[in-house]
Order: sequence, then structure tokens, then C-alpha cells
Amino acid sequence: MSGRISFPGLRIGGTSWVTPGTLADNLRQLAPDLADMEVVLFDTPMASNIPSPAEVAELAALCAELDMTCTIHLPAEMDGTVGESDRRRAEDLCLSVMDRLSLLAPFGWVVHLTGSGIIGRPAEDMKTWTEAVHRSAARLASALDDPSLLCVETLGYDFRAAEPVIGSLGLSICLDVGHMVLYDLPARELIVRYLPRTKILHLHGVDPDGTDHRDLRFVDPGLLDFLLERCADGRERVLTVEVFGKEDYEASLGVLKNKNGG
Repeated sequence: MSGRISFPGLRIGGTSWVTPGTLADNLRQLAPDLADMEVVLFDTPMASNIPSPAEVAELAALCAELDMTCTIHLPAEMDGTVGESDRRRAEDLCLSVMDRLSLLAPFGWVVHLTGSGIIGRPAEDMKTWTEAVHRSAARLASALDDPSLLCVETLGYDFRAAEPVIGSLGLSICLDVGHMVLYDLPARELIVRYLPRTKILHLHGVDPDGTDHRDLRFVDPGLLDFLLERCADGRERVLTVEVFGKEDYEASLGVLKNKNGG
């Protein structure tokens, strides 16, 4: 679609939470300017936004009509510090979602490998944690024809902890640059380290009081330039502007359009 924001090597995307309404409503909202939508899912005892088979079919038809792709943010994290039965329930939920949304032929599936630690190490007992999240990630990856479609997101902990799991299973990385800024991590160094294995990137601002998922006016322009230059390496990736709500979305579009030459 002409007029979309584009940068070398990148399909620019937004989230399924930029306007009130359905997933289809949000896809229509994004389509004039962007090429991908991150379907952000949740499923709790209080509420769920897992789409019905009919909604998925509608979304797949609309993606084809509008020349859009989707990335899927899975609704449960793989926590290596909880009991096996709890982790198995999380796996089952994600596998059910993957089966239902496979009709969309997603560009990638995003998963969190988590533990009790937010920064530093994800767990005190790293051997047990690594074995647990490896089992969970392996089970999810086994549902895909290509395990590199499963993308492990960088969070606040030292991501070297996840490297053995990603490498041994042939997974990809979802590089969240906003998290790097939020947790005061060396963003440029980590971009260089992990970009070769990265399939999806998340970008969002962090305002002075530490609130993240703000618009891109809160992103260091030098860091944004560095990221865009590094991504022009001949590979195709999705960069999701991971903001929620119309105001942050429209402000972010303005930043990207200025970078894109107007």
C-alpha cells in the first residue's frame, strides 16, 4: 500500500490496542500507515480477548485485503520458577492460541521466558530455571514448522540467561529496545549483540518518571537512528511501535514520518 512508513529491512507495525474496538477495527486503523499489527492477547479469570475462530477468519481475510501481516504476543509467560502444573497450563493456553491463530500465518510469535528476578538473574537456581523454560519453549516450538518463528522477548534480566535455550532450539529474539532503556541497560551494545538473531523489534518511549510504552517522542533520537541504521542489513524484520492508545500512536507516527522524509 502506497504511503506507508518504511525503512530498509523493516516492516513497521503497531499494536492491536490503538483504538477502541475489535482486532479488525485496529487493523483498519493501522493499515494506511503501517504494514503489521502486533496482536496483544490476554486471558485471565476476569477477562479474555482471545478471538473466536470466526474473528480469526475475518482478520485473515482483512490482512490479505489490506496487505498486512501480524505478529502474535502470546497470552501467558513461561515462568521457570513456578510449579510444573502451572507452567503446563500456560503452555496449553499458548498452544491453543497458536493453533487457532495459525490461519494468520504470523510473521512471528512472541513469548516471555520469566522467573522471580526482574533484573540481574531471572532466578536464584539458574540450572532449574534453564531446564524448565527450555522444556516449555521446546513444547511451543514443536507446534511450528519453523522454530525460528518463536521469538523470545528481551525483558529486564540479563538476557545471556536465555541464550542457551534460544540457541539450542533454533528460536529467534524479539528485541525490546524500550525495555533496555527502562532498565538502564546498554542499548547500543545489546542491539549489536542480538540483532543477528532478531526477527521482531519492539520500540516505545520511557518518560522521565519511568513510565514506559509511551510515544516515540520519548526515545533518544540518536538511539533511534542507530537502530534504523543497524537494521538496514538485508534481512526482513518487523519493528512494532508498542504503544497503546490513539494519542501515543499518533505522536509516534509523527516521529517516524519525520524520519521517513515527511
